[in-house]
Amino acid sequence: MKRVCVITEGQSDYEILKAVLPQEIVQNENIEFIVGSGRYSAQSLARSVLAVEQVPIALIVDADTSNAAAIQEQRDLLLFFLRQASPGIKFEVFLAEPELEILLVQNLTLRQQLTNGREFSELELEFAKRHPKEFLLRFLKTPESYIVTLREILKNLNEQMIKTMQEYPLVKQLNEFLLSLVQVQPV
Repeated sequence: MKRVCVITEGQSDYEILKAVLPQEIVQNENIEFIVGSGRYSAQSLARSVLAVEQVPIALIVDADTSNAAAIQEQRDLLLFFLRQASPGIKFEVFLAEPELEILLVQNLTLRQQLTNGREFSELELEFAKRHPKEFLLRFLKTPESYIVTLREILKNLNEQMIKTMQEYPLVKQLNEFLLSLVQVQPV
């Protein structure tokens, strides 16, 4: 059975994926999650795992933009760098547009549940789409650190919220990629 590595840009991305991906993926002993300490760290880890360990990888990083041309350029560059390191090992790049936190603010129901039913202006909604992490930091003000607050949010997600997030294209594509590489046992 193949082993596959899922490499994230940071701890918050790992926490989000862990909460959103199906449990048979998250708990699969053949899927290893590796957390980078920033975008370039994640890219370097991905290259190293491909070249040295020679196992398939899924690299998930924030695009930090919603501009389609810039996203495609980033994707092409990442694919080029990983192709250079891969001795024919399967890999895929997943760019979160603009950040993985978009999963938490992508639709009205999720936003309202996360913010206790608060209504937002059009400007605030546009801000949420363009800067989802900053939106969460601004509107979920807590004395705790971001990661502690994020863990609390993720712990309180209900089944419907998770299903909504699992329909997001990045999550669906990541799930399909992982399922194509490993055998899963129902949890």
